[in-house]
Amino acid sequence: RSCSSSSRRSCSSSSNNSSSSSMLVRRLPASRHLRRLSTTVDQPPVLIETAGRVAILRLSRPSSLNAMTAEMGDAFAEAITELSGRCDEIGAVVVTGAGKAFSAGGDLQFLRDRAEDSAWRNTAVMRRFYERFLSVRKLPVPTVAAINGPAIGAGLGLALACDVRVASPAAKMGVTFVGLGIHPGMGTSHFLPLAVGEQVAARMMLTGEVVGGEQALRERLPPPPPPEPP
Repeated sequence: RSCSSSSRRSCSSSSNNSSSSSMLVRRLPASRHLRRLSTTVDQPPVLIETAGRVAILRLSRPSSLNAMTAEMGDAFAEAITELSGRCDEIGAVVVTGAGKAFSAGGDLQFLRDRAEDSAWRNTAVMRRFYERFLSVRKLPVPTVAAINGPAIGAGLGLALACDVRVASPAAKMGVTFVGLGIHPGMGTSHFLPLAVGEQVAARMMLTGEVVGGEQALRERLPPPPPPEPP
């Protein structure tokens, strides 16, 4: 991916300046810094940390296992816009979750509200919701999903949208939309077969099976680690 590509956002400083005014910054030790992206200071739904040339984009609703809301999606898209404008200083972006989960998927109240809405409005709302998180595909640098715990439903979809996935042995992954009676969202019906093959993808999507870290590794949800150097 190139910063100069016409399909990517410009790396001009104006992009960075326009977004930074809405963020609070707190300095962290060892040349790390953190930005809180939210309208609510007490519970920011997305954090950006930097360590050298690596940016860490952290979903931050740990009390709800980082369940995805519209507000989190807006903050996530804002973070992607900022990081796209800093590709001259950032070489990679790691996406992960705060606490013990990557993401449990769509927030249940958000999904209940969709059940009460019209089909026409749901189409618009869900398209916007998915586009916010899948904007990770627009980043002009490599992206790594660090799956530190459960990645379920749309949470797994976000991990699949990243270029590379690494996972903790404690991670659990599943495409559980079938249990809600809805189509697999967040791009999973596209990205999952590319990662694990059509048969495994069909089994996971049709059954809602949740697999543990070791099985996920065997089925290439995170690719096998490279061999140790001699």
